[in-house]
Amino acid sequence: MTISSPQPTVVHLFTVFRQINGGELRIPAFQREFVWKNNQITDLLKSVRDQFPIGSVLLWHVNTKFLELARSDLTAFPDVSETLPTNYILDGMQRLSTLYGVFHHTEGKDARFDVYYDLRNKRFVHAKDLGDEPDEACIQLAALLSPRKLLDNQARIVRLSDGDALIQELLDVQAAFQEYMIPVVTIRSTDVARIVEIFERTNSTGTRLDTVDFMRAITWDRSFDLNRYLDEVRTTLTSQGYGLDDETVIKCVGLLLNVEPTAKGLLSLRGHSPDDLKLAFHRFNECFNRITYFLYENFRIENLSYVPYEGQFLVLFKAVGMKQVRTQEEFDLLASWFWAVGFNESLRGKPDHYVVRALDNWRALVRGQIRGLEPRLRLTANDFMERRMIKGRALSSAFSAMFALNDARDLTTTEVIDSTTFMSNSDPIFFHPIFDTAELRDAGFDVGSSSRLFSNLALSTVSHSIESRNIKREIVDLLERDGHDTLISQFIDLDAAEDVARGNAADFLLRRSLRMRAIAEKLVNPHRLVPETLI
Repeated sequence: MTISSPQPTVVHLFTVFRQINGGELRIPAFQREFVWKNNQITDLLKSVRDQFPIGSVLLWHVNTKFLELARSDLTAFPDVSETLPTNYILDGMQRLSTLYGVFHHTEGKDARFDVYYDLRNKRFVHAKDLGDEPDEACIQLAALLSPRKLLDNQARIVRLSDGDALIQELLDVQAAFQEYMIPVVTIRSTDVARIVEIFERTNSTGTRLDTVDFMRAITWDRSFDLNRYLDEVRTTLTSQGYGLDDETVIKCVGLLLNVEPTAKGLLSLRGHSPDDLKLAFHRFNECFNRITYFLYENFRIENLSYVPYEGQFLVLFKAVGMKQVRTQEEFDLLASWFWAVGFNESLRGKPDHYVVRALDNWRALVRGQIRGLEPRLRLTANDFMERRMIKGRALSSAFSAMFALNDARDLTTTEVIDSTTFMSNSDPIFFHPIFDTAELRDAGFDVGSSSRLFSNLALSTVSHSIESRNIKREIVDLLERDGHDTLISQFIDLDAAEDVARGNAADFLLRRSLRMRAIAEKLVNPHRLVPETLI
């Protein structure tokens, strides 16, 4: 079914309340719970009182059940029997929850919706901020919808010295809410993928909800709770020191069920039986364990922040996790490809179809047969000398793994640094500048405020506040006492160490960049001949 043209209408606020009470407007489960803070609630109320626009509400009208509904204890909406047709709220849930919640608040309910209007000071105040005895000029907003409570409040207020003015303010506020109209846009379609796309583009809650969030609400079978299985996976990964986005987990489950990792593919999972989905989730853990072993053995990676691209992980999941790798040569090619992706940052900004193409034939990918994703090193020595280490970037991840795989030694103790020290933490705090910014500027480098150029960093387990002069002194000490092995473990040859002793930053960075580039070439292409003097 093609999607209908949006049908805009303008509806009085209190009419919206009646629709909510009648079950005509529903909050789907993927919208999660109400998250607004108190100041956001009062700001919205001020906007309505002052007749400012608060944005439109987007509804999806359905005649058939598509989505699970949010539990009433997680929303401000009433617990009303589910009927069809109905309208799912795709955008506007926080605003409608606020407005409905404050005007229908009852004792013992969510305190965030217990809001009063101070008639004398013309401001909205939460009950908790009024003290034990609220000012007599304050009226609870929920009273405006209760004739008896409204009359009681009016009788009380009119007896005050400025009662006439306060009553007029009360009538003005009540009229402002009664007369307020909200733009409502309704769409009609049975094409779930198109609805997801519309939702993602228009959602304005401040928190982007993706395909997986939408999927949480899709009815598969009451014997399969997607949230429960995602929670179980998350708990298992956390206990192992790993984290992974829910969407990536779902994409892996899709791969196990031969579904491509796209929004359309993921939504097609609802056509699979609960038993198939449960089995795929159970298999996920086994596959994940194979990947973590591969990452540690080949790169010493113990934290998925060092796998910055989802596409990298998905390729490993399909090839290694799903045991499609058959030979040692394929393992080696896969490792070379992984290095190339990190050094080249070749998946940065790539659309989903690149990843889908890579997954369709990962063997062709690692053999360099997919144009644009060939596993060859495009990184230059100048890149090591000019670019900076930044947390979470692919090149920074590959750079860290170089040190781990090279068994880098501590410049002070000369002992091999346990890779877990810096590869199980996403923050590169153990990498310290050798020359400071002033020395680099004097050498002709445009470094701005950061001296964290790749070829200017040394690995040290000493506190991150270590000064560059201390690292230079350690390098010179090792040079003088023949600590060649320790220096080489950090890609510093004797000539480069002598450059440090002379304070020659330019030559040091150039020599070290050439060595790092040669090592990177060897990791990406183990069979390529590289001069022994550079490795």
